[in-house]
Amino acid sequence: MNTLEQAKKYAEGKANEAITKAIEEAYIEGYKAGYKDREEEIPMDLRDNKTEYVDLGLPSGTLWSTDYERLDGKRLYLPYEKAKDLKLPTREQWEELKTICKWEYDIDSTYYFCRCRCVGPNGQILTFERTGRIITLEEKDSWEAFFWIKDETDTNDKGAVHMYNYGKNDKKKDGYCEISANFSGFKLPVRLVR
Repeated sequence: MNTLEQAKKYAEGKANEAITKAIEEAYIEGYKAGYKDREEEIPMDLRDNKTEYVDLGLPSGTLWSTDYERLDGKRLYLPYEKAKDLKLPTREQWEELKTICKWEYDIDSTYYFCRCRCVGPNGQILTFERTGRIITLEEKDSWEAFFWIKDETDTNDKGAVHMYNYGKNDKKKDGYCEISANFSGFKLPVRLVR
């Protein structure tokens, strides 16, 4: 191999190294930028792992957050698109909670839902307050309790736990709790699981 061929081979090797290094650096920088963008979409308090959980003694071992997520001390309301990447309960986790635990409802004198307590098999209690949902900038439905569940369907309506009582026309002492479809643009509070 003459000197010219050796120089050409050496140059090709160095060029490949330089290209490979440039691609690696671009990939790493792109990954970091993408991670930072995703991280900024999540409210700061949710990234700080300040959420407290309660062990209700469920067979699955699922822990439920002790309260709705908050930001600056106020209950956090998110549309589904912003809530979906959080650790929302699945339909199965909700059904387990609903069927395994004992439920105690507080209904006011006009038979409207106020709150309910979910008593786990081990006696620990989880409380669900009347939260309402934000429908538009000017409109909030505040007579019932809602929170998002994980919903993988390709529709604009997403599943949410809905707790309510029908008021004056419904003399039932217990409230109702079910999964209902809510427009994904509505802002609902968030309960987390782990």
